[in-house]
Amino acid sequence: MTEIDLGKSWDKASKLWFKRWESTFKRGFIWGPYGPLEKDIKILPLLRGKNVLVLGCGSGPDILWLAKKGAKVTGVDISKEQLTFAKERMKKAGLAANFIQKDFDKLSVADFSKGSFDLIVSNYALQYVKNLPKLFKKISHFLKTRGKFIFSFDHPVLYATYKSRRKIGGEWKSFKDFDYLNERTIYWYFRFGKKNIPAYSYHRTISTIFNSLVNSNFMVEKIIEPKPYIRSTDNYNKVFILAKRLPFTIIFISSRRE
Repeated sequence: MTEIDLGKSWDKASKLWFKRWESTFKRGFIWGPYGPLEKDIKILPLLRGKNVLVLGCGSGPDILWLAKKGAKVTGVDISKEQLTFAKERMKKAGLAANFIQKDFDKLSVADFSKGSFDLIVSNYALQYVKNLPKLFKKISHFLKTRGKFIFSFDHPVLYATYKSRRKIGGEWKSFKDFDYLNERTIYWYFRFGKKNIPAYSYHRTISTIFNSLVNSNFMVEKIIEPKPYIRSTDNYNKVFILAKRLPFTIIFISSRRE
């Protein structure tokens, strides 16, 4: 299988992705494709004057929302084109934020001072991280004691329904079966009409995520597995009924221990 450059894939998809999701982003801070909206579940702490790091800021809707609440925001993303949209979004709003283009797996403890942030947020981005336990330890380093680390991504049960690709006799073959316990790379495509852009992300069990947090000096305060709150883009409405039975989003609320 040809190696996929995830940053370049997002660069190619960014304009079409923006067009598809912008109407949804305008509804507010949304935790995943079907919500919930932050205004409904209220899991973020007070933001005014707080230093906030957003991992996987994409085109910047969360950055804008946080900045409007008075936070001092830094966004990190792998895609240059996504960050271009994010910077333009902030410019139009007359608000400021810091932006860094970087692969999460290449983040270093030298990138930010120890205890730099009051809050670290990641909204549907950590499924792209190869070494999640290592990243969690860096996040713990960046975060103040008792600072919050709140993140969402595709639910592992949803990922368990996706095709597995295994190399047999020197060739990659796909298998469509429910496979939760086999942690693996999931290969997929951004699909925009006839345009398919290759990408990948990682399936992990909930216990792996939970234990990685605990081993990185975090206390998990709550896990949320929301039912769909709102219909998303037209592209996703066809599976809205499925999302009522099969969890699409999981949200972890944690804090750094002393």
